Amino acid sequence: MANSSSNRLLILPDVIGLIVLAVQLIMLFHLLVPDDGFRLISGVLAYIALGAGALYLWYGKGVALKVSKPAEWAAAIGASVLLGTVSFGIDMALGSIHNPSLSPFRAGTRAGSPFGFVLTVFICPGLTMVAVAGLIRSFLTRSKNSEG
Repeated sequence: MANSSSNRLLILPDVIGLIVLAVQLIMLFHLLVPDDGFRLISGVLAYIALGAGALYLWYGKGVALKVSKPAEWAAAIGASVLLGTVSFGIDMALGSIHNPSLSPFRAGTRAGSPFGFVLTVFICPGLTMVAVAGLIRSFLTRSKNSEG
């Protein structure tokens, strides 16, 4: 009986982290993704990808050893926003060169590079949302570790 209760306590931070990730994705899709009949499918696919990425970052040996404490997750949030900003700035510069008639923002979404805007979206908001969920999860895992 105690083992079942213990397993539930170990899973709880992951469940809450994945719920935080889902809430962020729902808000993002509601605000930014047009309802063209594919929003739900796109959202589910994005959640599967982000959830898998989150679990990898939370449990992968290389990352989990470096980013596990709340301060480290907070730094990851800041770093992902900074890297996303730099990446989009590069996208805007390259896009403006190739599409001078477009506004810099619109040109940034059409930079033409295979990793251009897609990489920017992967970094921020993608990694940022995973890091926010990781931050919330780290508070729960820290309190579980201090109890046990």
